Amino acid sequence: MDFAAPSGESAKERLRRARAREILKSEVAHGGEREQESPGTLGELHHGQFGPSAGEDSLLQTERDVFMRRAIAVGAGAIIAVTMGLGAAPAAWAGGPPTTYVPVTSADLITPPATPAPGQFAAVNEGDGSGGVTMVTGPAPASGSLQLTVSGTGSHWGVFNVDHDGTTLSSLTSLSYSTFTNDAGRILDPGLQLLVNPGNTTGIDAGVTFSTLNFEPYLQPPSNPVVPNTWQTWNVLNGVVWGTHLTGAPQGAPISWSTFVAEYPNATIKSGVGVGVGSNWSAMVGNVGGLTIGTSAGSTAYIFEPIAYLQITTSSLPAGALNSAYSATLAAIGGNPPYKWSVSAGRLPKGLHLSKTTGTISGTPNKHDGGIYAFTVTVVDKKVHTKHQPTTQNTASQALSIAIT
Repeated sequence: MDFAAPSGESAKERLRRARAREILKSEVAHGGEREQESPGTLGELHHGQFGPSAGEDSLLQTERDVFMRRAIAVGAGAIIAVTMGLGAAPAAWAGGPPTTYVPVTSADLITPPATPAPGQFAAVNEGDGSGGVTMVTGPAPASGSLQLTVSGTGSHWGVFNVDHDGTTLSSLTSLSYSTFTNDAGRILDPGLQLLVNPGNTTGIDAGVTFSTLNFEPYLQPPSNPVVPNTWQTWNVLNGVVWGTHLTGAPQGAPISWSTFVAEYPNATIKSGVGVGVGSNWSAMVGNVGGLTIGTSAGSTAYIFEPIAYLQITTSSLPAGALNSAYSATLAAIGGNPPYKWSVSAGRLPKGLHLSKTTGTISGTPNKHDGGIYAFTVTVVDKKVHTKHQPTTQNTASQALSIAIT
C-alpha cells in the first residue's frame, strides 16, 4: 500500500516527499543494473562485497534501538519516545527484558573485508568515501550512539551484523531500532535493512534469491512522522517495508510487515541486518542508539556506546566452610576503571570482608556462623570530566549469596 501526504503538509514538504520517491538509476560495480533508488531512500550494497561465500550479495547496514532508563510508549505500534541515563544500563524495557544485552563499542566496529564476529558490526563505505561512521557520546539524553554522516550526494554508508543469518522473518517476534536525525525535511533518517532470501519457489517473485528489505521511517503512516532532533524508536513489525528485486513489495508501494511475511513465508535473513544512510542524499547527520531483534526463543538487544556500560559479571559465589579460609573475586566490565566495590545491602558472613579496590571477598568464616548470607554488592567506576558536559560516574549492583556450612 501507499500513503498519502500528511494532512496540513506544506507544499515544500510535499515536494520533498515527491522528490524522495523519484527514481534514479545507477550501475553496480559488477556491471549489473542497480535497483532503482531515489533521494531519501537507501541503496543496495554492491554484489559480492560481503557474505557467507564468494559471489553472494553482501549485507547492508545495522542498527539498534535506544534503551534507556525510562520508556514512554505512545501506544501499540506507535513511536516510542525514550530517554536514557548517561552511561547506565537500562532498568526497564518496553515489551520485557531481552534475553541477551550486547553493548557495542568503538572496538566492535570492524572494517571490510573482515567479517563481523558475534556482536560486531562492519562499517561499509558504498559511496565516494565522504561522510563516515563513528561512535559518539549522545545526543542527549542518550549516553551514546552510532553516528552516520552524509556530506553530500556521493556519501553512502552502512553498518551491519551477521549474528542472525538463517533466521526466518516469520519467526521474528521483535525488530526495532532507535534513530535521531538533524534533517529538518523529515525524510533523511537512518533506515533499517535486512539482506534476505525471499524464498518463494512458486507464485510471486518465484526464484528470486536475494533482496534488500528496507524499512524507512519517512515512509511510515502519517501518524508516525519523523521528528528531527528527537530520539524515536521504530517498531519494524508494525511498519511498512519494500524490497529490491521484488514485484510484490516495490519501493513505490511498500507493504506492511505482516503482508510481506504472508506473501513470502519462507523469507530468511541471508547475510545480515543493518542500518544505513546516503545514496543521493543531501548532507545530514543521523544516529542509531540501538537495535533489538528477537524470536520466541529470546531477543538480542544491541546498544551502541563509545565504551561498554558498567556491569558486574559475577552472578554466583562459591560456598564456604566454617573455620576454613575463603576467597572469591568479583568481576566487572565496561565503564571507566579503576573500580570501587562495596556491600550496599545485607551483610557478608562474619569473618569475611570485601576489598574496595580488588573486589575480593576473603577471610575465614566464624565457626558458629553457618547459613546462607544474602547481600548486594555495588561497583562504581572512575569519574569522567568532559568539557561542557556534566561529570559522569557509572554504578552497577548485583544480588549475591554465600552458603557457609
